Amino acid sequence: MKRKSKRNISLDRIAEECGVSPMTVSRALRQLPSVSEATRNRIFETASRLGYLPSLRAGRKAERHEELHSRPVQIIAREYQGGISRFHSELMLELIRLLAAHRYECIVRVADGNYREFLRMLSVAGKTDAAATLLIGTFPEKELRTLLRALPGAILLDDPGNNVPECVYSIFSFDNVQAAMQAVRHLIERKRKRILLVTGPPEHFFAREVEYGWRKALDSAGLSVRNEWVIHTDFSSKDAEEKVGRALESGCRFDAVFTNDEMAGGVYRALLGAGLRIPEDVAVCGCDGLPVGEQLFPKLSTIILDYHALAEKVIENITNPDRAVSMHLRLLPQLRIRESS
Repeated sequence: MKRKSKRNISLDRIAEECGVSPMTVSRALRQLPSVSEATRNRIFETASRLGYLPSLRAGRKAERHEELHSRPVQIIAREYQGGISRFHSELMLELIRLLAAHRYECIVRVADGNYREFLRMLSVAGKTDAAATLLIGTFPEKELRTLLRALPGAILLDDPGNNVPECVYSIFSFDNVQAAMQAVRHLIERKRKRILLVTGPPEHFFAREVEYGWRKALDSAGLSVRNEWVIHTDFSSKDAEEKVGRALESGCRFDAVFTNDEMAGGVYRALLGAGLRIPEDVAVCGCDGLPVGEQLFPKLSTIILDYHALAEKVIENITNPDRAVSMHLRLLPQLRIRESS
């Protein structure tokens, strides 16, 4: 029996099944904002089920309201320790999705620490007539200052940066001090008194801020603050496993750990390798709210740093014709309690 070609699937067929007009189907498949999200999702589900694929032949010329904005948005991402962190990858993906929904072309550039490539990228980025420039990742101070000088009005994401008074730029970030304080207070409420902090390099902004919040929460509760309860890593799960394992072997004893979601897997392996149960012997709380937390066993309690909400705030700023050329926004974190604490 001859299989029916999927090319025979028409917009009329999808429209009939969804109870909408073919024009609505066409607009939804082109991801135009004029179609509601619920209708767009229903149309995409139906088109996928039927196996619809659009023709690559040129169609009618796009109407004015359907065209892309004349000026793109450029994203400059900085690699750290040989790659882009899971958190920054999720944030960047969310930004790209929202920009596409608002009909913005998106240009992504990556800085990996290579001096020659950085200069080339800087030259190209500086000549781009962009509607906005977004900086994502952990930039060394000299690189960041150079970018902010070359790209006036840039938006720095997640990293609050050091003050650069000679430059005009905006910062959209999270309150990492409050994140640490929420986590530590939660663990204290669980009757934990010896709380280990597993964080990144001491010079990293996130590590500095969460350590300050960790110390502040412990001090407010009248609990001991010991330097040996702070473990600095390179932010990798492997390094966290090795250093927590060495701490246990050296006799360091604790009843809770605060870390980030990416390193939590390494913390789990070190604890389980030492015969310690989670959360009975050691409670664990992460930070970032990444999907990996739900994949661990037991599921990881975490502080939600909502990258979707941050991305939405950035898009609101970009699409606002009266947007401020310089602003500093910090989003508050939220605690999500799961099985690990």
